[in-house]
Amino acid sequence: MAAMTNHQPTEIDWLSHVLTEKIPLGGAMGLFVQRLDWQGVAFSMPLGPNVNDKGTAFGGAMASAMILAGWSLPRLLLKRENQEADLVIGRCEIRYLKPVKGGFDVECDWPEKSACDLFIADLVAKNRSRLPLEARVMVDGEVAATLSARYAALKRI
Repeated sequence: MAAMTNHQPTEIDWLSHVLTEKIPLGGAMGLFVQRLDWQGVAFSMPLGPNVNDKGTAFGGAMASAMILAGWSLPRLLLKRENQEADLVIGRCEIRYLKPVKGGFDVECDWPEKSACDLFIADLVAKNRSRLPLEARVMVDGEVAATLSARYAALKRI
């Protein structure tokens, strides 16, 4: 008889499920969570489902992947703090710096701890909060696109 184990889902398992099952676009894009750690989050994205008519990565796919990378961090903060809130992107600015001719990575770093603490404190006190984040598309160690965004959480009451 095989030994039974209790598999507790890790945060990366949880995030992967949310980004590819609860948000079907992530699954359709072939999003794979490579890393979720103290530094931030990183995805890998294949070119195939994200290609445009020129054979390069579609700008909308890169934008969506960067938005999801940024969205992942405040969503995780809310989960860790047991806060029920709707999380949306409030505004963003995207810069495309060079064409992407193959698969690409997307990264978003954690903001300062004080910004994360304020995000949760404002949500508890005011039922809403904001968190600015920066994400980027990386190809061969070079930045190919950037996103500056502000995410908003609205407490479910």
